[in-house]
Amino acid sequence: MTEILHGRAIADSIKADVAALARELSESGIDPRLAVVLIGDDPASRIYTASIEKSAARAGITVSVVEPAASVGGDGVAAVLRKLDRDPEVHGIIVQQPLPAGIPTAVIEEVSPEKDVDGSTTRSAGLVALGRPAFAPCTAGAVVEMLVRSGVEISGRHVVIVGRSPVVGRPLALLLLRKEDAGNATVTVCHSRTVDLERHTRSADILVAAMGRPEAIRGHMVGEGAVVVDVGINRLEDASAPKGYRVVGDVAFDEVVGKAAAVTEVPGGVGSMTTALLLLHTVRAAGAQSGHGEGGGGRFG
Repeated sequence: MTEILHGRAIADSIKADVAALARELSESGIDPRLAVVLIGDDPASRIYTASIEKSAARAGITVSVVEPAASVGGDGVAAVLRKLDRDPEVHGIIVQQPLPAGIPTAVIEEVSPEKDVDGSTTRSAGLVALGRPAFAPCTAGAVVEMLVRSGVEISGRHVVIVGRSPVVGRPLALLLLRKEDAGNATVTVCHSRTVDLERHTRSADILVAAMGRPEAIRGHMVGEGAVVVDVGINRLEDASAPKGYRVVGDVAFDEVVGKAAAVTEVPGGVGSMTTALLLLHTVRAAGAQSGHGEGGGGRFG
């Protein structure tokens, strides 16, 4: 029988841990603070920012939303980020993307790895690649956390990741290769040019689908007893659905249930855990910067 892995329940558990850590810091006179830099009027970015504010308030983390005008250009945004990075009362910084036209993504490099709680900068990526303490992108971290908190053994297992994006596939592979309890996996990364994809996916003990293609992983592509983690969130038009569409993952869920040992649900799976990981990274950053913790790295980095 296939176990359904519920991301919302795990996210609630992580947020409870965050609240406990935030209370400990508060008792030491430290107010964990996250700066959300929001430029322009991208609707999705505003929705995500509102979600962060709501979850942070419940967890005891202060959020400052900083909204520089797009008219200040790249230099102006870079100056704002440098100021936030030097502010000792700001422990984490996330720059909402996509950035408006005229603002180069290179401005994000003004954020130091110690405060880059979304793992967006080149320096953070390099540290993750070397296995040194740093915060990895939250979605990649959420996959690891999903596996660990669900009791899935990672060490020694063959993990196949379908998708090589810099925010999921690549950093996830590096996290799973680390020499630690939540690592030591043998990792295969597949992509759009992989020959005979099914041969690879069927060999996986743990299969992670993160290519952004609705229901691309079919039942026959999954080995018996595998653990399947679906990172995809896709909208499919469906006239019979109440909203005229339905949300599906990168895995054909109905075909995998009954074959896999465990599978995540969509929606309500990995995607629901991203904000929780961002908050966890923030309290860890606050602890490290105040001398009360180890900062990035480990299972949460």
